[in-house]
Amino acid sequence: MSQAQSPASIELRVQRAPLRKKEERLLAIMHPTDKKRLQLKGGEFVLLTGTYRTTVQLTEADAEAAEGVVLLADQHRANTGVEPGDSIDVAAIPITAATSVTLAPISNFIDNSSHQQGWLARFFHRAESASAPIARESLSGIPVMQGDEIKTGEADSSIRYRVVQTIPEGPVLIDSATQIHLAAFRESAGASVSYDEVGGLRKEVARVREMVELPMRHPEIFQHLGIAPPRGLLLYGPPGCGKTLIARAVARDSGAHFIHVNGPEIIQKHYGESEELLRNLFAEAQRYESSILFFDEIDAIAPNRETVLGDVEKRVVAQLLALMDGIESRGQIIVLAATNLPNNVDPALRRPGRFDREIAINPPNKTGRLEILRIHSRAMPLTLDVDLEVIAAKTHGFLGADLAALCREAAMQCARGLKRDADLESQSIETAKVSSKHFEQALAEFDLSTTRQVSTEIAEARWDQIGGLNRAKQMLRESVEWPLKYPERFAVAGAVPARGILLTGAPGTGKTLLARAMATESGVNFISVKGPELLSKWVGDSERSIREVFRKARQSAPAILFFDEIDAIAPMRGSEVGASNIGDRMVGQLLLELDGLETTPGVVVLAASNRPELLDAALLRPGRFDVTIQLELPAEQERLEILRIHTAAMSLSEEVSLEKLAASTEGMNGAELQSICRRAVMTSIADSISSEPDKDFSPICVLPGHFTLAYSEVAASQQKNIRKAHLVE
Repeated sequence: MSQAQSPASIELRVQRAPLRKKEERLLAIMHPTDKKRLQLKGGEFVLLTGTYRTTVQLTEADAEAAEGVVLLADQHRANTGVEPGDSIDVAAIPITAATSVTLAPISNFIDNSSHQQGWLARFFHRAESASAPIARESLSGIPVMQGDEIKTGEADSSIRYRVVQTIPEGPVLIDSATQIHLAAFRESAGASVSYDEVGGLRKEVARVREMVELPMRHPEIFQHLGIAPPRGLLLYGPPGCGKTLIARAVARDSGAHFIHVNGPEIIQKHYGESEELLRNLFAEAQRYESSILFFDEIDAIAPNRETVLGDVEKRVVAQLLALMDGIESRGQIIVLAATNLPNNVDPALRRPGRFDREIAINPPNKTGRLEILRIHSRAMPLTLDVDLEVIAAKTHGFLGADLAALCREAAMQCARGLKRDADLESQSIETAKVSSKHFEQALAEFDLSTTRQVSTEIAEARWDQIGGLNRAKQMLRESVEWPLKYPERFAVAGAVPARGILLTGAPGTGKTLLARAMATESGVNFISVKGPELLSKWVGDSERSIREVFRKARQSAPAILFFDEIDAIAPMRGSEVGASNIGDRMVGQLLLELDGLETTPGVVVLAASNRPELLDAALLRPGRFDVTIQLELPAEQERLEILRIHTAAMSLSEEVSLEKLAASTEGMNGAELQSICRRAVMTSIADSISSEPDKDFSPICVLPGHFTLAYSEVAASQQKNIRKAHLVE
């Protein structure tokens, strides 16, 4: 190929460059054939174009790199956003000396501002005295572009900076005459977070980067297409899902001036101060070529003006609307906002031209949870029995903050096992490791953040602790457990799982017990709601409680939402006497929420009622409560199973015949059989105390007479309840 026909750029495969000595520069390495294609000999500067662009100097050596390959240091790969094995475009480019370079520190290395200024003065050769120490590494001779990250100092104490502005623009070379400026880089503590540290949110991060980084790094695309770049992006999701973490990653990798604003900081007590603060923030952003304004908890400064009572909030919303409308004439400014209450934000902000896109940050799936666990446990000494995939499979509905807290709690469980004495040897600390047992203990004590407000403690129950009811158990497994545990099989088969299951039957037949066992055996999140708890005397509060319960269930999916005594909140409409009609409104809200589950896989509604005839007929149609399980009184063999379960821990006399007792208890339900066993053992304890009141006593044994007495008491109570029911009827 002649020189006149040499290509503008060539595509090469990226590989990691070998480690260099500290005194050597980070240079790119190419094969002589590839250099010849670009008419280069070595020592020139080339433009690398991957996800981002950066410039680097070529080494003069002709060895080490294979043909079609370019060897890059980790810093250059990070600046281009490529990994080993990816392809990258390489082009020769002229470079000029930089008149001025503005850097922003992105490492949270020093909090003391005076100390920081003194250190920077020494580093940039601005020391006041000649005796002041000078950093070993100099910036002279380093090629940079806006957005690049550079590292300075020793490897173990290196400081990272972002190039936020260069004069002139484009690839420049820092020399001894270049003026170095430090930008006022406003970010919260710990804001130095890379995209690699954001686990489980790949799709969301990709959409954010598309909205934020593309207009800033390649504005020519929008000019060519004849469209205006996006102005605003709203992130919403439950607390702890990663909204602020994504914003910190944007601050680190975008190369733009980043301004972090906490919503409540804007509200001031004096007239006009809040609006002035907002104007100053946008004015500061305008001073830079590209800026990102991040409003955390934006619902605090931009609430819905139709519901808020204060004049300050209304004025702040109006000022924010005006400022966002003026962004087009202010240069490259992107407004990021985060909230966990998107419906509380003023609707005027949530339109194209202001917040152009809204991204929901949902709870991560199993793969995402595994990524997050690996991130938070990578510095932890783990034993070989720790299987993070198993932990990820158990943590349904866990958010990123929940998984971080889980890893921290597992480490605390390990720390509790160490010796607490004063002469604790360092050897015992070095050998301490976090095991699977510590994670199991942490899981047992952990409360999921999304369900803390609506969940209640339930007693653990197993299928083998429930006598009889085999058909009901199997139907629950098929309708509840299988769709949640094996969603892929249902998708392949084209089957639509049931959204609602209703348990009916006489009191004491085991409805609530089945729900508790379902919660224990399924391993998914369980939200138990007592029907009367949702009732409120205030208009609209009961419906809002139902909406909140379903919202929490969707956030923590896969989940089981259990309504005990559902007839209390879903009576037949039109049966109320009075003007409140609270029951009708609650039924309407419940019907809407059940219909809304069509778009939310992984949420199953389980309900129990012993008065199904009182329920509104609209609830019982297919598509809402698809399956109704009627629990009958136990047969003789089932009664025998129940008696054996409740007497398993008792010391029974050989004369006790559970078979005869099961045959004589026809018509009794499981709760009454449990009561017989409990009363029999209490009677045996009473006999032991009366015969041997001293501390020394003979082994307690339950005799047939104890069961006879207990049976007569329970039977008498049963007949009494039957007579009361007849009187009521």
